[in-house]
Amino acid sequence: MAGGLGTRLRPITDEIPKSLIPVAGKPVVFYLMESLSRISNDFVLTVSYRYEKVIDLFSGKAVKGRNILFSVEKEPLGTAGGIKKVEKFVEDTFIVGNADTIFQQDVRGLVDFHKKNKNSVTLGLTPVDDPSEFGVAKVINGRIVKFQEKPKVDPISNLANVGLYVMEPEVFDYIEKGKQVDVAKDLLPALQAEGKKIGGFRMKGVWIDIGRPRDLIKANIFVSPKAKNTSKGSRLIGKIYMGKKVKIGKNCVLENVAIYDGTVIEDNVSIKNSVVYDRSIIGSGSHISDSILSFGSILGEGVIISDSVIGGGLLLRKGGKIEGTVVSLGEDKPGNY
Repeated sequence: MAGGLGTRLRPITDEIPKSLIPVAGKPVVFYLMESLSRISNDFVLTVSYRYEKVIDLFSGKAVKGRNILFSVEKEPLGTAGGIKKVEKFVEDTFIVGNADTIFQQDVRGLVDFHKKNKNSVTLGLTPVDDPSEFGVAKVINGRIVKFQEKPKVDPISNLANVGLYVMEPEVFDYIEKGKQVDVAKDLLPALQAEGKKIGGFRMKGVWIDIGRPRDLIKANIFVSPKAKNTSKGSRLIGKIYMGKKVKIGKNCVLENVAIYDGTVIEDNVSIKNSVVYDRSIIGSGSHISDSILSFGSILGEGVIISDSVIGGGLLLRKGGKIEGTVVSLGEDKPGNY
């Protein structure tokens, strides 16, 4: 499922769909496909927002033996509606995954659990600190007995739906064709009402949904390698992703960051727990923490940015300070702030 709008990641997603947002140098959808390749090399990508960019990406790259079909939704059909649209391509047990997630669990364990218990649907679940941000499930003996969508009070559990499902073709009978239908809100309750077995599989290891800026930063850092060297007296600490043709000045400190292609970092800059996308320029003496700089951002000298998302093409003046906010142009031309 690669059709998400990514509204919480704007302005990054103003130009690219959420499934194509780079994480440590490659579009996030690639991580899901690599995980699912342990089971099958046959894929259907359901696309909607900026779908041309997804199709172009795969058209211009070798797919390494993978069979890829695209299901274009000119009007979003919801998670279950999108599944119904590809019914004619599915004849056996299949996996559905959100293209904006990264996880460590081997999907073969999930499929084995599903088949062993003869479930109609099996959900991947993971414990979370704040159930109010997710759909959660109560599980008894591996079977889901109750769902709760983003509970504000009294959550039934802390096991969140990770957006990874194993399904049997019979589920198509419970989805109305051409309608906007949601898996969690509509399909699963309908199956449960018919007494179908819905399993809950507790996944091992890390799971990250990149839907929020802090989680996009977390994902970039998680999959990046450990820092190996220094340059020109600058220090690289923790985990670092470094793109191509990145220039780093003297006396800089970079800690747990992802720096993308063509970025220029001038002298005496500190960047911590942040992502700086392609072709950005960071003026000398600037300090960036817990933030994302979108494509082509330009910072003057001594700019301070913390806990913020900066839109692409912005020019931030010398000595500017931005904290806890989103700064965007709102139009496709450079700005001066």
